[in-house]
Amino acid sequence: MTFIKITKRILVYVTGVIVLAGLGVFALVHYPASQIPDYVPTEETRYLDQGWGLEAHSPERQTYYYTPQGTGLKGMEYDWLAHLEMPWGETRFAEPGHLKAYGFIVDDTPSPENPYQYPLGFTKHFDQASASELLDLSCAACHNGQLNYKKDGKHYALRIDGGQAMHAFTTMKLGHFVPTLVASMTSTYLNPLKFDRFATQVLGEQYNDHNKAVLRKKFGKVLMRFLTQGFNDTSKGLYPVTEGFGRTDALARIGNTVFGDNLSAENYHKATGPVNYPPLWNIWKFNWVQYGASVKQPMARNMGESLGVGAHIALIDSYGNPLPPEQRFDSSVLPEQIFTIETTLQKLSPPQWPEDIFGPVDRVKAAEGQQLFQRHCAGCHGPHPASDLVKQIETPLKGKDQPLWIMSELAVNEVGTDPNAAYNFLNYRFDLSKTGLSNSEIAQKVREMNIRQLQRLAKVLLNSPRLEQFLQQPQPNAEALTLTTNWISDHPQQYQDIEQRFNNWQNKYAKLADLDQLIAEQGDNDVQQDIKTALIQQQLRSLDDALAKLSVETLSLGEALNITGIYLREKYYQDKNFSPEKQACMDGFGALDLPQQKMIYKARPLEGIWATPPFLHNGSVPNIYQLLSPVSERDSQFWVGQREYDPVHLGYVTEKEAGHAFLFDTQKDGNKNIGHEFRDGYIPYQPGNPPQYGVIGPALAPKERLAIIEYLKIHKDSPEPAHANVNANASGLSPSTQCEGL
Repeated sequence: MTFIKITKRILVYVTGVIVLAGLGVFALVHYPASQIPDYVPTEETRYLDQGWGLEAHSPERQTYYYTPQGTGLKGMEYDWLAHLEMPWGETRFAEPGHLKAYGFIVDDTPSPENPYQYPLGFTKHFDQASASELLDLSCAACHNGQLNYKKDGKHYALRIDGGQAMHAFTTMKLGHFVPTLVASMTSTYLNPLKFDRFATQVLGEQYNDHNKAVLRKKFGKVLMRFLTQGFNDTSKGLYPVTEGFGRTDALARIGNTVFGDNLSAENYHKATGPVNYPPLWNIWKFNWVQYGASVKQPMARNMGESLGVGAHIALIDSYGNPLPPEQRFDSSVLPEQIFTIETTLQKLSPPQWPEDIFGPVDRVKAAEGQQLFQRHCAGCHGPHPASDLVKQIETPLKGKDQPLWIMSELAVNEVGTDPNAAYNFLNYRFDLSKTGLSNSEIAQKVREMNIRQLQRLAKVLLNSPRLEQFLQQPQPNAEALTLTTNWISDHPQQYQDIEQRFNNWQNKYAKLADLDQLIAEQGDNDVQQDIKTALIQQQLRSLDDALAKLSVETLSLGEALNITGIYLREKYYQDKNFSPEKQACMDGFGALDLPQQKMIYKARPLEGIWATPPFLHNGSVPNIYQLLSPVSERDSQFWVGQREYDPVHLGYVTEKEAGHAFLFDTQKDGNKNIGHEFRDGYIPYQPGNPPQYGVIGPALAPKERLAIIEYLKIHKDSPEPAHANVNANASGLSPSTQCEGL
C-alpha cells in the first residue's frame, strides 16, 4: 500500500471521527434545547391578593417560599448551585432566565431569604453531619403556579401562590434540569479551569490548595450520588411513564426513595401513575389531604413528602443491618419548620379572577352557570362542612371559625378516571423486615393510634366515660368487655342498623348525627350501655383481626408510610421532649394518622379552580371546557410546558406553536383522559344503581359548559353554616390557648 493511500485512509478516518464528534456535540447542544419550552420573558409580575398581600417580598410569601423542611438534593450545598457553570462555557447555570426556561418560577429580584435568586422553594438548612448548609427543596418548589397573558401589548405573569408548578423537575431526559445539572457538575469536576473558578467562588477568603482539595472530594461524592441514582432509575426502568411538565408520580417516587434507595432494591416499583401538583389553598380544611383520600393528618402527609424529596432517614446501617431501636428512624426532616409552612398556608385564600387582566365576568351568564353548577357539580365538590360532633372526633383542636370539610370519596369505577395512581397505592408491596421491625411491633404501633381514635369515639360519639377510661388502659382487650343484658341477642336487626351507622364514622358522617338518639330509644340505661359496649368491642375485634394480617414483609405503600411516619414523628417528638399537647397541635389540629386503603379519589371544592390547569388528577384534560365535555370531544394529544393562559376555556394554550416542549399523549399508560364525563346515556343516581364507569352527568350543550365556566371564575366555596358551636373542641379551650406557647 502506497504512502498516499495510507494518508488518504487516515484522512478519511480522521474526517469521519471529526464529523461524528461534531454530530455528537450538535446533538448534545441542540437536542436538549428542543426538550424544554421556549423561554418567553414577561414584563410584569402581578400578585393576586390571596391573603398574603400584594408585595413580592411580603413576610408570608417569603416564609412559604423559603422555609426549609429538611430535604436535600443528594447532599448538594446551597452555595454550589449559584457558582456552577453550564457544561460548555462560563454562563452561570443558575442564571434566572435559564431556570425559568425549565419551568421554575423565579422572583424578579433577590431577597434576604433568597440572595442568589434561586427558584421558589429552593432554600437551605444546616446539616450537622456535614457541618454545611445544604440545598433544601421546600413545598413551594412544586406548589406555586403562574399564568402568563398578553393584554394591551404587555406580557403579564400572574403569580398563583399555592398553585400548580409547570416544571419537569423529576425528568431525566437530556436537556432538562437534573441531567443538565449533572452535566455541569461533571464538566466542573473534570475540567481543572472550571473547578478552579468554582472553588474560588465557593471558598472565597478560605480558598487554598487544601480547602480546594477537600471541596473537590465532597463535590465528587455528591456527583457520584447523582450518577448512581440516574443509572439505577434507568437500568431498572422505574419511570416508564414520562411525567413531563407539571406532574410527578408522587407516591411511587416516595416509595422508591424511602424504601428502595434507603432499604432494599426489592422495594422498587415502576411508577405508572403520575399526578398533577395539587393546589394548596383551603387544604387545611379538608378531612382527606391526598388525591386518593388516603391520608388525614397534615404532618403525616408533609413528612412523607419530605422523605420523597430527599430528606435523610435512618432505616439500616451502612452494612445493611438493622439499627439499634434508639437510632432507628432518625431523620433530617424538620417538623417544626413544616408546621410553620402549614400554618402559613392556613392564611392563604384561593385566587380571585383578575378582571382587569383576563376581562370582565358576564354576570348574567355566570348566574345561569351557578344554577347548572348546583345541579351537576355541588353534590360532589361541596364543600360539605362537618358538624361540631365530627370536628371533635377528627380535629378536636379546631375552633368555631376553623371549619372541617368532608370530601366526597368516589370509587374509581364510579368517577372513571385513570386508575393507576389509586391502584398502585393499594397494590404495591414493600418489605421493611431489614429494619429489624417485627410483625408484633408494627401491629402494636398501629393499634395505639387506632385506640386513640376509639377513645374519642367513646367520649364524643357514645358519651361513655366508662368506655373512655377502659380504652385508656395500656392494652385494652375486647374480651375484657362484658354485657349485662340480652338485648343485643334478642334484637339482632336493630343492633345491626346501629352497628352499621357507627362503623361509618370515618366517611359517612351524616349517619352519625342521630346515633345517640337512636341508641337512647332502644331501652333503659343498662341496654344503652350494652349497645355502646358491644360497639367498642366489635371495633377492637375488627382492629385486631386486621392487625393480625399485617406482615412486615408485604406492606402496602399506605401501610409502610403510615408505620414509618408514626415511628419518625414519635422519635422526633420524644427527642425534643414535646408535650402531648404540642404534638397534637403540630400534627394538625389534633388529627390522627389513620390512613385508608381504597380504590378511590376525592372531589375537592372548586373555588380558584380556574387557576389550576390542566385537569383531572393526572393532568390529562387541558381545560375546563373539555372537562365538561364527553371524552370523545377531548384532545387525545396536546402540548404542555408553557404558561400562556386561555381565559375562554380556562386552561393553557396547548398548540405546539406556543413554544411547548412535551406532547401529552392520553393513549399512553397512566395518561388516560377518561372519566368525569358529561354525556348522553347518564342515569340519575339511585341507591343500588350499578356504577356508570365515569359518566357522572348528562350531556351539556356548549352554551351550558361556557355558562358553568363563567360561574367558576367567581365561584365561592359555600360559607360555613351559622349554628351554635359551644363545644368547638374536646377540651373546651380555644386553639390559641391550646397551641400557642407550647
